Amino acid sequence: MTISLEIMNKNMIDGQLKPMGINDEIILQAFKDVPRELFIDEEKSSLSYHEGNILIKDNRWLLSSMVIARLINCVSISNEDIILEIGSCSGYTTAILEKLCSLVVGVEYDKKLRDIANNALAKIGANSAIIVDGNHKEGNIKSAPYDKIFIFGSVPSIPDTLFNQLSDKGALITVIKDQSNPKSCGKAVVFKKNKDIISSSKVFDVEIPFMDGFDIEEGFSF
Repeated sequence: MTISLEIMNKNMIDGQLKPMGINDEIILQAFKDVPRELFIDEEKSSLSYHEGNILIKDNRWLLSSMVIARLINCVSISNEDIILEIGSCSGYTTAILEKLCSLVVGVEYDKKLRDIANNALAKIGANSAIIVDGNHKEGNIKSAPYDKIFIFGSVPSIPDTLFNQLSDKGALITVIKDQSNPKSCGKAVVFKKNKDIISSSKVFDVEIPFMDGFDIEEGFSF
């Protein structure tokens, strides 16, 4: 018997998210409402809700829902928040965030991925999400400041350009990993801004692919 994608989505929520402590009903509802299969190639739809990452294009990945949910769960998101997402890829994480906040601005330099994302977001009526062209390290100053900034990929460091786009009391959430040491473990980190002071806290260990557009240079790293 073939299991429907809707049931697979429910099983993913019950079997992957809830056991990892994702109990916020608003977050769980967002994952329920966003059909993950719309954001990947049709021939891969049967993989939509499995536990691993899904290759979208070249070295661009759709992370597992479990990792996405855990990163989102690191902070409290208000329905009045304005969020910047770096590297929106095919738009799934953008769609999830759109359910939680007032506006999400996604930055994606790859035109093909922007087109995929915008088409999928239009299909689900995600009217509070926009995907713009831009350098991932430069963010999007036009809509700054942002209450939250998410990077759903590993990066070696955070450039000051992104911290400068955070609002006071804002937070940036990502995974920091030593790019020169493949054996090192990635750390999910929450950076918080208090006036001009940036503090950080490590939340959990996780291995996810590197985000395009970042390299080892200036910025905050461990």
